[in-house]
Amino acid sequence: MNKYLSLIFLYNRAGCRKILLIAVAIPLCFLIIFLLRTGSPYEAGSYMLMERAFGGAWAVLLFIAVNVAGLIAVANSLNGRKALKTSCATTGYTMRRLCLSPISAYLTVFVYYLAIITIFWGVAIASLYVIGKLGLTMAGAAGIDTKLALGLLRTEIGHALIPIAHPIVIIFNIVAVLALAGECARSCYLSWHNGATSAGVILVTAAMFIVWTYDPASSYILVAILVIFLFSALSFGDIISREKRPKGDPFKVNKHDGIVDLDGTEYDDNLYLEVNCSAEAYGSDPEEASLLQRYGRAEKNRERKGPGRFNPIWLRRRLMPLGINLEKTGFFFGVCIFTGIAEHLVFYGKYLIKMNEIKSSIRGVTIDSGMKMPYFWELQTHAYYGYLIGILLVIFLQAYWNYEYYNKKTKSVYVMKRLPDSKEYTRTIWGAPLIQAFFIVLIMIVQTILDLCLYAFVTPEIALDPDYLSHVLPFQEGVK
Repeated sequence: MNKYLSLIFLYNRAGCRKILLIAVAIPLCFLIIFLLRTGSPYEAGSYMLMERAFGGAWAVLLFIAVNVAGLIAVANSLNGRKALKTSCATTGYTMRRLCLSPISAYLTVFVYYLAIITIFWGVAIASLYVIGKLGLTMAGAAGIDTKLALGLLRTEIGHALIPIAHPIVIIFNIVAVLALAGECARSCYLSWHNGATSAGVILVTAAMFIVWTYDPASSYILVAILVIFLFSALSFGDIISREKRPKGDPFKVNKHDGIVDLDGTEYDDNLYLEVNCSAEAYGSDPEEASLLQRYGRAEKNRERKGPGRFNPIWLRRRLMPLGINLEKTGFFFGVCIFTGIAEHLVFYGKYLIKMNEIKSSIRGVTIDSGMKMPYFWELQTHAYYGYLIGILLVIFLQAYWNYEYYNKKTKSVYVMKRLPDSKEYTRTIWGAPLIQAFFIVLIMIVQTILDLCLYAFVTPEIALDPDYLSHVLPFQEGVK
């Protein structure tokens, strides 16, 4: 049998019952919502029956929750179980027997998940159609097809699943489905070596729930599309980077103590070097020396001179716990930066929409009455939430990961607290997160300056208020 089909059938055999269970659960959930919100169809009346039954966030939330539960269940169906971990059995052994490269296996599972999501999508549309038609028929409605179609399009779940005449939502659905399939495939990719499930599934489903439920303006949907696309690109780049890792455990995601991978040791040989300042004395081996250099410890005895001593990139690496996964922290840092940049694009969406209106209202050297470019900070409203979220994440979540690394993973907290420098433990927990937050603040300031230059030099002077420069700062917004 073809090796790609073998992988698909392997997952289908492990998860077919779960897929069938979810396929049955979707119409049952919709039926329960219908009965709870309308009661008996014979007594409910046909007026806006579909809107009363499926309007609001409950149908959207339930559909997303059921789908994600099914997709994650399939992803974990071939994950190493606790009973197998003591015998060193991992799904990675089966994957290697298929003679598939990790990238080929990832893409194959991605196509498989794409087919599953499409099936669930079709089951949901068919369920809404059948339940709605039966309900309207039992209520004695006339013109059932017209009322059913209009009723579905007026509900959040119907408009989300069938976004007719709304191309932005169609594009969002396509990107979200591809990203969701990619994150589920990445969960499978990590689970082959007993890794944790990809948290990107939460990000994608949260964006789907917000867009489907609240139907924001097109500019916000475009920002959501861009955020999901960038995150998916970074996730795929993380998978590509794992291909370049040395043999032994190329995934380096197995976090279960004492488990040895069949290809070699589970952990990176350099991971548990001494974390105290005497580590450099034992770093005669080239691999150990390269690790010390990678984390900036090789230059500990000879202090850096000049500007290099205050290099924030070197400082961030130097203040990371020795042996922590730098690729994981770098990936997380990049996600926070791109989230802030992408969410800030709300400003450009508002600006371009208003700029098009202004250009169409200019008549030579005059402009239509009342047609002015809003003040700068009015356009900047809601453009910094991504940066604020990114700053909070890189400070507190990265600090928590550093704390967990010392106290749970390596259990080296006792050694760290006995170092000659008593502040080394606290410094390596909070130092790098604060530097990363400083980086994001700098990027935010630079992007705000670029926004101001665009606002001041590209906007026609006739469309600007004479006092626009006095309304640049947020606390000047209300001053007239």
